[in-house]
Amino acid sequence: MEQAWASVYAALRQLSPIPLEEWNAFKASAAYRSIAKHAHFVREGEPTDSIAVCVSGLFRLYYTTPDGSEYNKSFCAGSDFLASYSALLLNTPSFFSVQALMDSELVVIRFADFQALYARNVCWERLGRILIERLFVKKETRERELLMLSAEKRYLLFIEKYGHHAKNIPQYHIASYLGITPVALSRIRGKLT
Repeated sequence: MEQAWASVYAALRQLSPIPLEEWNAFKASAAYRSIAKHAHFVREGEPTDSIAVCVSGLFRLYYTTPDGSEYNKSFCAGSDFLASYSALLLNTPSFFSVQALMDSELVVIRFADFQALYARNVCWERLGRILIERLFVKKETRERELLMLSAEKRYLLFIEKYGHHAKNIPQYHIASYLGITPVALSRIRGKLT
């Protein structure tokens, strides 16, 4: 477990210099958590109060329509942050779910405790700003890809981003993420091979 904490500290320090005293304050408020394959970190419609750093494993973030259809919005893996951020900011139930696609490990901290760190040291405010900037770029890139690129080009970008995890992602989840049917994905894969 100590290796998990060390990897999170290394990942966070790449974003913002975090003095050891501040890291110890973070560790005092955070917890290590294992998530089994298919288990949820966040469920749509339920309250959420925490953010997490993915230490290992793979997650999908998805919306569910009233008729039960699921639409994948994102995938997250090692060193990525996981949260239903708008629900945390608005103090509402989550608008989407976060599910493990394989046995995974997280370091979890309550959002209120993370915000309290902002008052301790500027490194936390900087980290928060950088995380939000990265989230914004990810969201804008995803919108641009869905609106401007062909399904084939979106698939190639998916492979570029998530190729090393593709074997752990069922094809129907990949199709959902790309905004196409599984049949259309099969055609694209056949054409490219």
